[in-house]
Amino acid sequence: MKNSGSMHKVIHGGSSVVGIIIFLAIIIGLQYIAINNPIRWDMTHEKQHTLSPQSLRIMEQFKEKNEPVEILAFYESKDQKKRFDVSDLIDRYRDVWSGLSYSFYDPDKDRAMALQNKIDSYPTTVVKSLGKTERISSVDEESLTNALLKLQRNETKKIYFLKGHGELSSTSTDQMGLSIARERILKQNYFVDDLLLLQASEVPSDAAVLIIAGPRTDLMPEELRSIDRFLARGGAIMVMMNPFQGQEFARNLSHYGFELSDDIVVDRMSQALGGDYLMPVITSYAPFPITRNFDVASFFPQARSVRQVVDLPENIRAVELAFTSPASWTISESQLMSGSAEFDEKMGQKGPIPVMAVSTISSGDVVSAPDQTAKETKDQTGDAPKPDDPTKADEKTTKKSRVVVFGSSQFASNKFFKLQGNGDLFMNTVSWLAEDENLISISPRSIKAQPVVLTADESMIALVVPVILTPLVVVIAGVVVFFYRRRTSAA
Repeated sequence: MKNSGSMHKVIHGGSSVVGIIIFLAIIIGLQYIAINNPIRWDMTHEKQHTLSPQSLRIMEQFKEKNEPVEILAFYESKDQKKRFDVSDLIDRYRDVWSGLSYSFYDPDKDRAMALQNKIDSYPTTVVKSLGKTERISSVDEESLTNALLKLQRNETKKIYFLKGHGELSSTSTDQMGLSIARERILKQNYFVDDLLLLQASEVPSDAAVLIIAGPRTDLMPEELRSIDRFLARGGAIMVMMNPFQGQEFARNLSHYGFELSDDIVVDRMSQALGGDYLMPVITSYAPFPITRNFDVASFFPQARSVRQVVDLPENIRAVELAFTSPASWTISESQLMSGSAEFDEKMGQKGPIPVMAVSTISSGDVVSAPDQTAKETKDQTGDAPKPDDPTKADEKTTKKSRVVVFGSSQFASNKFFKLQGNGDLFMNTVSWLAEDENLISISPRSIKAQPVVLTADESMIALVVPVILTPLVVVIAGVVVFFYRRRTSAA
């Protein structure tokens, strides 16, 4: 009997070992299959962990072309939370196209890699494919997908800086230069060049955006007409004005939907923050692609007001984008020269003051000096100008030009470019003018609360099952097993 019992125990023990081995083999096999065939299930109501259809299409295009994508993320080793979030996001892209690879580097420890990729600030993420490179500072689905789209872009757009009127220089490294802004534009894979319109006579056909940064003197009439023709063919311009300068040019901007008063903004809030009272703090932005999700303060040194024209033509849509604080007001040049910054209700206006505005012009007939142009045409031909060919009317009206006007030129200068949100606001504007923001727009998914409303009976069940019933079942099962083993041992 003893030998029989011992044999039974050996067989029983051997069966348990074999069962454990089989169980572990199954677990290992499933783990191997899962690693080689990753599948995600997003159980969140708002699909927080699922790529948008736009992002999926972009990755499918890389997959169809069999184009590898390399992502280099430069984060400090201590930023483990950020590294995990970025890794989790990139994994979603890699689930679509296995040709995507990524690596993390600490820019302080991996200096050679940081220098090789020209990393001068971090966190920075470098995206490489198709022989091109894109850089993004903040990684989310929208910024990463936009970077991938830019890599697929066949053309390299060109940004011109107008000169010849005392504008801020795009190559100057002085405090009032724009060399930092120029460098940021170059990093976005744009070409950058200066334009002396007095010599060129026309804005080049390869121009995507023309930047007019703080002209101290007015543009010549022929220069204005050249800009009109540039806009008429769907061009885009960024204008950064100074207070009390370029008065004729400022008035000419009314043809694009802007009204610039001859004033300067005084802001008490900037003094409270330790700044100059002539450097308004901008914390209020209107909803627009340029300012979407933009919640960072910006500073506009020596700013003038920029408003939309009240009675806009049907072909122009204008929006005031950035506003000073309610504790601000405008003063005239005479007040400024006299040293008086107090509010004068006869000459000034109370805040918030708009200091940035944007317009889109849907017609090809954009002219700032129509009477003069018509007069010159009549003088040359003896007749009034003939109307445009009606067969080309539809083609002209489909063209949309874009204009953004800032009431300050210094906000983008080397001295202030890196101050809070100044640089990002400038670059957002360049991207919008170059029509790169329309490549994709992915709204962040909000996490909505899903409250569970229970009846009295359901509340009782929710209490009884986990608190009473489940522990009771465990106790009963334990008692049954105990007596069963005791009975088996006695046998």
